[in-house]
Amino acid sequence: MDLNTGMKMTLTDTVTMDNAAKTLGSGSLLVYGTPAMLLLVEKTAVALLNGHLDEGMTTVGTNLNVDHVSATPLNAEVSCQVELTEIDRKRLVFSVEVKDAAGIIGKGTHERFIVQAEKFQQKADSKFQA
Repeated sequence: MDLNTGMKMTLTDTVTMDNAAKTLGSGSLLVYGTPAMLLLVEKTAVALLNGHLDEGMTTVGTNLNVDHVSATPLNAEVSCQVELTEIDRKRLVFSVEVKDAAGIIGKGTHERFIVQAEKFQQKADSKFQA
């Protein structure tokens, strides 16, 4: 594992009909939907970790604590920056900041846990087996 606190990653997204609150069912307006913003947060954290975990390992999201503080209209670009701020054995904590051209639209934290991919998948797949 090759992870250090202070590592950062930024990804961008464009507000479209597909990720608007009205389309996603999280509201009635044509603005960037909170579910889309949270997905961007997770995608950015996963991208940061890409290539830094041991073979056969992956991460799963366990906590999102992000305030959506400002609306972003259609066709605008948003960017999400995550910074790895804490490594506690298999628990990873990221600070999160999402912005559009006018400023911060989302801010908070995201937590992921490092797991053995195959073992985790097998456990999930057998969850409802008698």
